[in-house]
Amino acid sequence: MNVKNRKCIRKLSLKSLYANRRRNLIAISAIALTTLLFTSMFTIVLSLNASYETYQFRQLGGYAHGTFKDVSPEQAERIAAHPKVKATGARKAIGITAEGVFAKIPAEISYMDANCTKWSYATPTTGRMPESGKEVAMDTAALQLLGVTPELGAEVTVSYSITDKDQTAFTVTDTFTLVGYWDYDELMPVHYINISRDYADDIEAQAVKTGLQPFRTDLNVMLPPAQTFKGRWSRWIPILATHGTAIPIPTASESASIGDIPHPSWSRSSIQS
Repeated sequence: MNVKNRKCIRKLSLKSLYANRRRNLIAISAIALTTLLFTSMFTIVLSLNASYETYQFRQLGGYAHGTFKDVSPEQAERIAAHPKVKATGARKAIGITAEGVFAKIPAEISYMDANCTKWSYATPTTGRMPESGKEVAMDTAALQLLGVTPELGAEVTVSYSITDKDQTAFTVTDTFTLVGYWDYDELMPVHYINISRDYADDIEAQAVKTGLQPFRTDLNVMLPPAQTFKGRWSRWIPILATHGTAIPIPTASESASIGDIPHPSWSRSSIQS
């Protein structure tokens, strides 16, 4: 709107503000402080929530959104290729040691791929992941329990019990070459002793020859942020099914999908509301 006395109105407004400058300064300060208060409050709440979630993840041993237990290579490929799955990480556990120095906190011997290693807080801060043969990576606390100084190239002797899907079998003692290590987190439920895929496959072949079942492979899953809401897995992931049984599950678009993929276990879940 055009007014002819715009200059006059502006002059009167400025004089009014100047005449009540103390009250106006108080009002401006109150608005600024209120804004700062709410901003700080929301920042603190979000920070506390993130810290609490991280605390829970560390207690559970990883922050993957979910874990599919005992999957075959074909099933793992189908899950990884699903459009609602952002990333996957595989882990093959071959044994455990829960006696002697590991009586208080057990150690799990397993092969982890890069994603699983990252999501399990087991990425070496010094050195690298095991790549071949009898290479090993573990946390510094486990090394201390074994009487080994954390140095790349050090020899680490580990005795552990071979475990298949159904039972604990014979004990194996092997000497490994340390290629990576990281600081132990006191909240972690186990010590991760990570081995190479070659070694895991070799031990599995030996176990199968003795009549044991093949080792179990678990597949950790990450979903896009918008799909990690609590209670929505059956809608977003049309692959919930019992072992070997094809069950149609509605997708997000309410269509049906047939699958024979094992039912996921969300024991490590970061499903958030």
